Amino acid sequence: MHVLILGGTTEARRLAELLAAGHPAGLRVTNSLAGRVSAPRTPPGETRVGGFGGAEGLAAWLREHAVDLLVDATH
Repeated sequence: MHVLILGGTTEARRLAELLAAGHPAGLRVTNSLAGRVSAPRTPPGETRVGGFGGAEGLAAWLREHAVDLLVDATH
């Protein structure tokens, strides 16, 4: 299962930490940060920085990276 967390928030980081601690077999977590912070604290898992280019870009990214679950933990 591949989870994408839209984050950059304390809640998103905590969720990534909880998922990493549970470490279910086959779980892949990607954290997405908007890139508005010069030196972000990267959460556990993979991290991507920058926008998706709108809703169509996000939809394409979800398909291309076989994301099963999207969590919007932004403010």
